[in-house]
Amino acid sequence: MADQAPSDLHSALGAIARAIADSLEVRAVWDAVAEACRALVPFDAMGIVKLESDGTVRAVAAAGEVEAKQLEGIVFPRAGYSPAFWPDEDRFLVVIEDAQSQLDLSYPLDRLALERGYRAILRAPLQHRDRRLGSVLLVSRTPGRFTQAHGEVLLVIAELASLALAHEGLANTLADETRRSAAAREHASQLERRVQALAEELDARSAHRTLGRSRRWREVLELATKVAPTDTTVLLSGESGTGKEVVARFIHRGSMRRKGPFVALNCAALPEQLLESELFGHDRGAFTGAQAAHPGKLEQAAGGVLFLDEVAEMSPTVQAKFLRVLQEREYQRLGGTRTLRADVRVLAATHRDLPAAIANGTFREDLYYRLAVFDIALPPLRERREDIPLLVEAFLHEVGQNIGRPAAGVSDDAIAALTGYAWPGNVRELRNAIERAVILSEGGMLTADHLPIGIAAAKPAMPIVRIAAPQSLGDAERQMIEDALERAGRNKSEAARLLGITRAQLRSRIEKHGLA
Repeated sequence: MADQAPSDLHSALGAIARAIADSLEVRAVWDAVAEACRALVPFDAMGIVKLESDGTVRAVAAAGEVEAKQLEGIVFPRAGYSPAFWPDEDRFLVVIEDAQSQLDLSYPLDRLALERGYRAILRAPLQHRDRRLGSVLLVSRTPGRFTQAHGEVLLVIAELASLALAHEGLANTLADETRRSAAAREHASQLERRVQALAEELDARSAHRTLGRSRRWREVLELATKVAPTDTTVLLSGESGTGKEVVARFIHRGSMRRKGPFVALNCAALPEQLLESELFGHDRGAFTGAQAAHPGKLEQAAGGVLFLDEVAEMSPTVQAKFLRVLQEREYQRLGGTRTLRADVRVLAATHRDLPAAIANGTFREDLYYRLAVFDIALPPLRERREDIPLLVEAFLHEVGQNIGRPAAGVSDDAIAALTGYAWPGNVRELRNAIERAVILSEGGMLTADHLPIGIAAAKPAMPIVRIAAPQSLGDAERQMIEDALERAGRNKSEAARLLGITRAQLRSRIEKHGLA
């Protein structure tokens, strides 16, 4: 290397740096790296190998002899190299003057180098920010061809080649992330279109409408859309009146059983023996009054969906028998001996806390896990208040058609009361309130006065200021605060709500006026 001028090295490194600046592709940089080595370190063949995440080694580029180029893309085991050929260290420089005496033939890649006639070997690491990327290898058929000085030059070249390899990995990662993000956006778009299509189809074909644009409600419909095409058992949980049957019918419309029947059974509406008979059916003479055989809901729902509402109300006996339906897909009619197949998809619903019911011994744990394969929790109406105006509009139209006397509209004070109410009965209670109000409005404008007293009282009240004589602005504010506190029973949070300010703002004004 003594005959190589520093300017030659600088020129070669400059060419590599320009290649890296122009492209993040290792293959595009490789030509500049090969030319630099040809000018500074003579070789017969050259290769760059990359360490993969699974511990293997892949040949990513080659130069020189045709045989070397044929190795591009081939994957090798990292353990195929002897420690002398590729040390297991972050920083190293391998200078082998005579491969026949310095390599170990018990290692397959050492043996491969010798079989191809290479006698001198030079290897330097490719590493970026303490991360092992691979190595660059020069080989020659002439023993003693490489010196320590050649190795020092190769280390400098390897530093630049490492940048190209690291950048390629970054570029590939960014490209993968871009593809994944695009795929995720497309999947989300497809899911939204599917949700919309199913909702429109259900709305058009039945009275069970999936109304709502709130985030919580859309999340419910998205989950329902994802599970619908499967035959998975679904447990719908939530307070009474939140729309569990609506979601069950939504799932049915999107399922492979959509052409089959949708059969609903309210487990809370029947005593134990009658529930057992309704669910499994009975043969003639099964009990007093059983004059003829009767198919149960399981038979009626064959090829379709069985919706079990209030499933937590099943007695222990019925729970045990229905567990077998889910486990074995078979059952017997009450009083019968013939085993029947249960060709149904089960959708169940409850407003109860089933884990708590399991803890107190009223519900079987094994049945719970069979039912809750896919659990969807429905939010109460008070957690999706932004949907209330849309629901009110739909119920106004529906009720108006039913009674033949639609309301002229809804006043702002009625909307304020409807959105401010807590709705313990949820959507069902809302519909009932609208039906009552439409009847009372007699075709006129629906106002807060037409709503049930408890709902009408929920509207934000305007603060009343009693002014006995001309007052300053401060006196008027003090009076307003006193009035609000009196009406709220000294509850500061309620008083702040009546005044339309925050609790912190109210506390500040109380201190200001000495009302504490």
